[in-house]
Amino acid sequence: MKIMMVLLAMFLMAGTALAGDGFKVYGKVHMSLENLNTGETGYMAVSSNGSRFGLKGTQEMNESFNFIWQFEQKVNLAQKGSETLANRNSFVGLKGTWGSALIGIHDTPFKTMGSKITFFRDEIGDYRQSTMGWDRRLQDIVMYVSPELDGFNARLMVQVDQTDGVADEAETIFSGSVRYKKDNFYLGAAYETLSKGLASDTADDGTAVYGNSAKGLRLGAKYLFEKVGFTALYQSLSDYNQSDFAVDGSGNVTTLNDRKSATFGGEANWKFAPKFAAKVGYYAADPNTDADNDEYNLLAFGVDHKYAKDLWFYLQYAIMMNGDAASASLGSKTNGHGKIVNAAGPGESPSGISLGFAKKF
Repeated sequence: MKIMMVLLAMFLMAGTALAGDGFKVYGKVHMSLENLNTGETGYMAVSSNGSRFGLKGTQEMNESFNFIWQFEQKVNLAQKGSETLANRNSFVGLKGTWGSALIGIHDTPFKTMGSKITFFRDEIGDYRQSTMGWDRRLQDIVMYVSPELDGFNARLMVQVDQTDGVADEAETIFSGSVRYKKDNFYLGAAYETLSKGLASDTADDGTAVYGNSAKGLRLGAKYLFEKVGFTALYQSLSDYNQSDFAVDGSGNVTTLNDRKSATFGGEANWKFAPKFAAKVGYYAADPNTDADNDEYNLLAFGVDHKYAKDLWFYLQYAIMMNGDAASASLGSKTNGHGKIVNAAGPGESPSGISLGFAKKF
């Protein structure tokens, strides 16, 4: 943590001198004070929600190529602990009229597409709590981002082999998206597939046996009127829990998770005053396990006060309504919101009231 703060101070001092060369320091401070409930027990908490700082720059090489780079770091302003440097989107690449090519660490196109259609980003009502872990930030990626063509844009990403060529089946992920954006209308589709190598078991003879390749499809839309906005999201997953299979003594797969899960829902936003907006979100998730009543539903609503373009406050309530056999939590550090509210048990519904602020720089 000390090293991180020293680096930040150095970069902040250098930022002014290098600003003319396309160097920029940026970030976001986002925290909240919350009253949380597991379904049985209530308690107070302070949460740091997607707070971060970053450095990025561009250097012109010739008419066709610019060298681009970015370093982004998660920051926890509520609890002490160590964080790996450059644990958010960090990369180097080339950019031109043909698009951008990047290598490093980055959100998948599957995740990025969904992030464009929410009013609850990194808050206690964030929709990603209902997408069953399919909002990833990957390391060792190669990504291409197309230029804007009449409102259309495409992103293609591949995570290279994570086993250094050792495994029979490489641990790799492909993710891609296409979106159309014009004025206040947004429409997107994304597809992601995980290789067999990401889930394996060992037979009695020591050979490796692999599960199915998991696949995901996501569709989303957003439309903003003058004072009202609406979003919609649908997600379908197959073999999403790859580890759910077993191997017999002969090395044959005896059971395999071929279930298909689904998540669907949407949000609405109403600007009832120049600097105030009310919003609501609802998402239904069905993991389609063998248990009955395993579904869970996320409901969130609140009021935002946009004090300035880069500073806003909010008051929000969210609840994860679990079926009798479900115990989904509310909040997730991997999905932006810093605090996790676990359900007291199956069928219990964790909830929370959140008073927060966010400041961009």
